[in-house]
Amino acid sequence: MAAGADPSNPADPGRGDLLGDLMDTLSEGLAVFDENAVLLRFNAAFRQMNPAIADILAEGLEWDILLREWVLREGLPAETGERLSFMEARLAEGDWMVTPLEFDAGERACELVLKSTAAGGLVLVQSDITERRAYEENARAADQLVRQVLESCPANIIMARVGDGEVIYRSPAAAELLGTAQRTHAHFASRDERADFITALLPEGRVDDMAVTGIRADGTRFPCLVSARLIPYRGEEVIVSATVDISKEVELRRKLADQREQIFQAEKMSALGELLAGVAHELNNPLSVVVGHALMLREESIDAEALRRVGKISDAAERCTRIVKSFLAMARQQPAQLVPVDLAATAELALDALRGSAEGIRAEVETAIAPDLPMVRGDAQQLGQVVINLVANADQAIRDSGTGGRIRMSLRAVPGQDMVELAVSDDGPGIPVALRTRIFDPLFTTKPAGSGTGLGLALCHRIVTAHAGRIQVAARPGPGAEIRVSLPVTRELEAAEAAGNGAEAPAPRGRILVIDDEEDVSDLIREILERDGFEVTVAASGEAGLELALSRDFALILSDLNMPGLDGRGLYERLLRDRPGLARRTGFVTGDTMSPQARGFLDGAGRPCLEKPVSPGELRRLARTMLGEGAR
Repeated sequence: MAAGADPSNPADPGRGDLLGDLMDTLSEGLAVFDENAVLLRFNAAFRQMNPAIADILAEGLEWDILLREWVLREGLPAETGERLSFMEARLAEGDWMVTPLEFDAGERACELVLKSTAAGGLVLVQSDITERRAYEENARAADQLVRQVLESCPANIIMARVGDGEVIYRSPAAAELLGTAQRTHAHFASRDERADFITALLPEGRVDDMAVTGIRADGTRFPCLVSARLIPYRGEEVIVSATVDISKEVELRRKLADQREQIFQAEKMSALGELLAGVAHELNNPLSVVVGHALMLREESIDAEALRRVGKISDAAERCTRIVKSFLAMARQQPAQLVPVDLAATAELALDALRGSAEGIRAEVETAIAPDLPMVRGDAQQLGQVVINLVANADQAIRDSGTGGRIRMSLRAVPGQDMVELAVSDDGPGIPVALRTRIFDPLFTTKPAGSGTGLGLALCHRIVTAHAGRIQVAARPGPGAEIRVSLPVTRELEAAEAAGNGAEAPAPRGRILVIDDEEDVSDLIREILERDGFEVTVAASGEAGLELALSRDFALILSDLNMPGLDGRGLYERLLRDRPGLARRTGFVTGDTMSPQARGFLDGAGRPCLEKPVSPGELRRLARTMLGEGAR
C-alpha cells in the first residue's frame, strides 16, 4: 500500500489495489454491483469460472446486459438467469439475501448467492460445488444402498430412542417378526428383561447375544438373542439392535439333550445289564437247588410247623427266582421275536390279568383306546408285561401315598409318524423332577423296603428298546405322573408263523439222560424226575454224557449248555452227526440264555430250553411235553 493511503476512502487510489488483491485471493468468484446494478469490480476467480462472458466483463457493465449475454452465450441456464433477475428485484425491495441457486456449467457444478450491500448495491458470489455435489451424490447413493440393504436384509434391525423406546426405524424383517409397535417395550416379554437389557447396554454402549424372551407380531413368546450398540443420532443417543429368533435352536438343543439322555440311558442299561446277567448266572445253580428242594419238601408229609417254615423258605426262594429271571430278561441282548400284534387287545388282556391277580387293582382304571389302531411289531407277552408293570406301579404309588385314585390308560396313533403311543397316567403323588432320569435304572426304587425290587421299569425300558420303541416320563402340569411308550407300527397283514418246528412223533417212555457239571443241580433234576416216575441216568460232563448217548438208547436227554470241555452245543452237534434221532429228543436246562452265542445256538437248533433256576413243575412239564405225553 502506498504511504498515506486511506483504505476507508473510496477515492484513495491505494485502496483499490488492496481490495483487488484481497478479492483475487478468494477461491469463490465475486462480482460487486452498485446501487444502480452496474458492475464495479470482479475477481479473477469469477472470470475463470465464466469463460463464456470473460470478454465482456468490465467495470460499468450493467446487470441486465450481463444476465442476457450470460444466458445467450449458454454460460448460464435461462431458468437460472430468470431467477437471478427476480432475486435482484427482491433485493432492491429490501431483502438482504435470497436462496442460493445451483446450475451446471459444462462439466462443473456452480452455486450462486446474491446478497445486498449496506450501500444498496449487490454482491454475486459464485462457488464451484462440483466436489461437494459429487460427495453429496455419493452420500445419497450410499444412503440408498444402505437402505436397500436394510430393506432386503433378513436381519431384524431396529433403531430406537433410549429413554422412551420410541422406534425411529425398523427393517421389514423386524416388522415381520416383532410387529409394528410404536415402542420397543412391546418387544420384551417382561419389563424386568428390558430393564436388564438397558442396564447392560449403557456402561459400554454395547450388548452381545443377550438372552431374552421376545414377543412375536402374533403375540406369542419366543426365545431370542439381542445384540445392540449405542450411537449418536441428531444430537441424542439411540439404540441400534438386532434380534435373532433362536426358538428352532432351542428346540434342537432340547431334542439333542433328549437323544443324549436316551443314549446314556441305553449305555447305562447295557452296562448294568451285563453286570446283572453275570450275577444272575452265578446264582442260577444254587437257586435251582434251593427252589427245587423247598418245593419237594412241601410235597412231603411233615408236621404243620415244619411245613410253615418250608413254605417261608419256598416263598423267599421263589422271590429270588423271579428277581433273577427279571435280571436275565433285562440283560438279554438278542432281538425280540417280533410279529404283528394288536396292542389294544394285548393291553386289555394285561389289564384283565392284573385285575384277576391276588393283589388286584385298587385304583379306578379308565381306558381310552382309539379305534382302528394299526398293528405294532412286537412280542405280545412282553408288551403285556410292560402294561402290567406300568399300571401296577401307578396303582401302588396311589396306594402307598394315599393321594389320588384314578389311572388312565390310552392308546392312539401318533399323527405324522408310523408309531402307536401307549400312555399310562395317574393322579397320584407324581415323580419328582430329580428322579425322572433314574426311574428306569435297575434296582432303583422309591417304594418302601421290601415292597419293590427296582426291576419293573428297568424291564419295561429293556423290552421297549428291544422293540425299537421309546419310553419316557412325560412332562405334565398338575399332580400325578404319566409314562408314554411309543412303538413302531407294521403293515404286515400275514399272521405270525406258528412257533416251533411241528410236532414230532412221541418217544416212548424210558430212561432220561441228565448232563450237568454241577452235582447238586443234576441230583436235584434226577430226584424231581424220579419222583414223577422216570428212570434217570446222570453224567457229570459233556464227554461222559456223549459216551453214554452213543452207547445206549435214551428216550430223552436234558443237558446243561455251558460246561467245561465238551459243552451242550458240541454235544448236540455230535449227536446230529452220529445219532440224529437222539438229537431230536434233546433239550437244554441252562442259565445262559442271554448271550448272543447261546441265543443264536438255541434259536438255530430249535430245541426246547428251560431256564434256570427251575421249579419241579416246570421240569416235569418239559419232560412230559418232549415225550409227547402231555400234562397229567
